[in-house]
Amino acid sequence: MNNPSFLYGRITFLLTFKVAFLLLLTSCKKSGSDSKIEEPYVAKNETVIVFPLDAIEDIEPVDQNSGSGEPKSSGSSREQLKKVTVQSEIVSLGDVDAMMTISEELPSSYQKEKRIISTSSNRASSSGGITAAGTATDLAPGTTYRVVLYTADASGNQVTYVGQAEGKVGTAAISIPANRNTKYRWYAYTNNNTSPIPAFNQATGTVPVDPTGNNPSTRKDFAYATGIITTNNIKDGQNLINGIVLARKTSRIIVEVNSRGLFAPITHANVKFKDNSGVVSGNFRLSDATLQNISTAIATKNVYVHHNAAYQVPLDVDTVLDENTKRRYTFYTPTDGATSRSLVVSIDTLKITSQRLADADGSIGYVERHFYGKTFEFPTFVAMPGKSYFVSIRLVESAITIGATKWARSNTWRDANGKLTPAELWQYKMRYDNPLYRTTAGVPTTDYFTSDVYSIGSTGKNLCELMYPEGTWDLPTVAQVNELRNLTSKNIGVEGSNWYMYIIPTTTAEGYPGHPHGNLIFTPVGYKLSSSANTMDFYPNSAFWYTSTKGYWRTKTPGTFATLSYSTNQAMILQNQTMSSARLASVRCVRK
Repeated sequence: MNNPSFLYGRITFLLTFKVAFLLLLTSCKKSGSDSKIEEPYVAKNETVIVFPLDAIEDIEPVDQNSGSGEPKSSGSSREQLKKVTVQSEIVSLGDVDAMMTISEELPSSYQKEKRIISTSSNRASSSGGITAAGTATDLAPGTTYRVVLYTADASGNQVTYVGQAEGKVGTAAISIPANRNTKYRWYAYTNNNTSPIPAFNQATGTVPVDPTGNNPSTRKDFAYATGIITTNNIKDGQNLINGIVLARKTSRIIVEVNSRGLFAPITHANVKFKDNSGVVSGNFRLSDATLQNISTAIATKNVYVHHNAAYQVPLDVDTVLDENTKRRYTFYTPTDGATSRSLVVSIDTLKITSQRLADADGSIGYVERHFYGKTFEFPTFVAMPGKSYFVSIRLVESAITIGATKWARSNTWRDANGKLTPAELWQYKMRYDNPLYRTTAGVPTTDYFTSDVYSIGSTGKNLCELMYPEGTWDLPTVAQVNELRNLTSKNIGVEGSNWYMYIIPTTTAEGYPGHPHGNLIFTPVGYKLSSSANTMDFYPNSAFWYTSTKGYWRTKTPGTFATLSYSTNQAMILQNQTMSSARLASVRCVRK
């Protein structure tokens, strides 16, 4: 078995096998190495990708499981987002008070902006997939938008920058040259305005976004979409992405200033956000849809809406009963959707025009009132991308504090010529001040009230409780009148042959220019037995002006009236007196 030929054959076979194996192994390694080398993208421009934009999605639900930070399609898995409401108690701002609410519930008139997005297999969603039923706002003709195109790897990640282009809604859709049979990652975005959009910066991969007001040419209501497309094999063909719906990446903040509780229209109010006011600027990164370089120093951005640019809510819309008592100011701010900040709305100058009755004859005049440097703060607020927030600021007449009671500054009247409330009731309002009438005819019959004020209609509420904002005011109790009666700092003022009582509060109440003064005033105007009867116990400019003129105010106890008399005796100036509840007398409200 030691045959040399046999041994030579075995050696030759083994060497041949080893060489073949090494060649095969080398070949495999080379092949694997070559597969990791990416060939540079060469633009052949064999086809085009067309990007027509459609609308902005109103709410952006986020897939908590994806971890991508990108919006998901508007399908059946859409989150049912909870409507969050935060409401303040009444807040004193010196010469004016306010009740503030922030909510995701928008007034009914805003729902008219929206439309249903129907299910469509060729409609692109904010994430580039298929979208189903949802709500969106159409982009207005002339709105500019920009599309950025990259090649994509097998996982859909961007690889090589291809190009970008700007277009306008309502004109020919953007077309970007591309190669056939190639996968691309595209991004589309808009500021939802009509101005040109600065070119996308490849170096940073971000887009600057600032907080703004709602000017159609300058607002930055930033919205964004991204997706994947693999081009077809048709030379000189088109690859159409139908109906791209952008996801709003800003928060929309609608501020409503409501002067109905001041019983006067707004004649001037500029609303703004200042530094550290809850709105921010930043840079939006397209690749992962995140906000970078967030800054709260935004004063230089001039984030305000001028009075004339605000939306005046028309009569009979959203319970507007008097013209120009509701004005809305819309803002947009980028947000990371995670950081809690104080939201602070500022009005540097607020002007309203109140009706004022002349002392001489009760004729109607008007006085402009000014309130300066008002801020309205919500201490903790987390703005979410894609959501709209409604900030309601209901302005309320400030009260004057005497002892433990906050008294209204003036008497109540019934607006007999105004619109009825939704409950078909009269509106009850406060006078601007307390006219010192020179004639009995000058006092309107709308300023006297009988016993029906204790339960208006079927509401079970008295007229003070129904005064806007409902539930803020009430009729004074006998005990509250006694608190004034026992006060030893009451004063009698005299002008000609007329008199009034005034109290200078120990807690100073602000006066001019929002109010005529900061004192609590009561002017006597007697009473009536019926609305058409002569006025009793009121003798202006007569020989009996001080001995016989008296004032009567209803209390919360029917038949008990606060009675005001001219006297140098503090105990006799103001007393509770029992009389027929059917008498028509004045009403002065107090805070609940």
